[in-house]
Amino acid sequence: MNQFFSTIINTLRARFTSLWTKARFWLSPAFWRTKGLQALRAFFTRLFDFKPRHKNDYYGLLRWLVSKRLAFALIVIAGVMAVWYVYAMSPLAPKGGEAAGGIPTYHYRSLALKFYEGEARILDAAKRTAFVGTVGKGRANGAGALYAADGGLLYAGEFQNNMYEGQGETYYPNGAIQYKGMFSRNLFQGAGTYYRPEGTVEFEGDFTGGLRQGPGALYDGGGNLVFSGNFQANRIVYEEFIGKTAPEAAAVYSGRAVAYNGADEYCVHMSDIDAVYEALSGEQALDGEWRIGRVYVLNGVFAAGGTELSAMSDIKNLLGTPAYQGETWLTLPDAVALNLSAQKVLPPVAMELEAGFEDVYSVASYDADRQMYIYAFPGEDFVYTFYCESGSAAGFLFYSAE
Repeated sequence: MNQFFSTIINTLRARFTSLWTKARFWLSPAFWRTKGLQALRAFFTRLFDFKPRHKNDYYGLLRWLVSKRLAFALIVIAGVMAVWYVYAMSPLAPKGGEAAGGIPTYHYRSLALKFYEGEARILDAAKRTAFVGTVGKGRANGAGALYAADGGLLYAGEFQNNMYEGQGETYYPNGAIQYKGMFSRNLFQGAGTYYRPEGTVEFEGDFTGGLRQGPGALYDGGGNLVFSGNFQANRIVYEEFIGKTAPEAAAVYSGRAVAYNGADEYCVHMSDIDAVYEALSGEQALDGEWRIGRVYVLNGVFAAGGTELSAMSDIKNLLGTPAYQGETWLTLPDAVALNLSAQKVLPPVAMELEAGFEDVYSVASYDADRQMYIYAFPGEDFVYTFYCESGSAAGFLFYSAE
């Protein structure tokens, strides 16, 4: 009897074990994953098997025959792309996270960004924040802020078509403001204020094409006004000093001034704007006032027509053939300008000075036999003279206008 029951139990156990094994196999994720992949592979194999095998495998299209399988495959591909495109455009598509306040975030090459309008955060190639502000059709349009790779603020203000346009501010790498004012196509344009890296105002006035152009005011490192007048291509229009009286010049230039008074010659060094002016005696003038007859610019750059020239070949191309070129004896203002020139390539002119009042020197004597090589170009309004190290020098040390 025991053997009978044991046989029945073993038979049932073998039957249920087989069923349990099959059930576990059928319920296994790996089984269904394999079955799904096989079905998918078979589907795409049939889908992309374009070779027709019967005339019924064609669609008639005018005078052409089109494979039904090829047409079906193209429809499926188009449908998949359409679904992906709609998803990419939807707010549900992943965009790289959310900025503070729930602002949508996009990679700068995101297709969805090209169709989005409103507030957004844009990431650069390294997924760092590059821009936060108003965008329209993939471009910065409206108020926003542009950031450097290290997270520092580069610009804050108005944008148009990804460019600075309107009121805005630029910043130095240390975070200090660099410029505040109007922009056009990424350049300073219109009224604005330019600051030094330490935060003091350097210039306040008009800009054109990113350069100081027109009326403006220049300040020293302590914030004191030193010059108020016109600028051209970032440089002071020094010619405007010519013809002014000493009081009129003082109204324009309010920086430090050092006077050099010779027997019959007089000049003033305007150190904050790197210039020297020569004053002519007023004995022949109706009002008896001394007037500025010549101004020296103490660097080797000549600004004209919105450009800066430093080579004598460029000067000749601009001003034409010089009326005179060669050696000349130096006057007292010439000698003072040479000694104060920014380019110290020639030995200074020997000069015996006697201190009088503060910032006033009486010149007892100087080396009147000292010579320099010059090029003199007469123009419609002024004569420009360029002082060179030698006749073969490529550039000039300083120049004067009279």
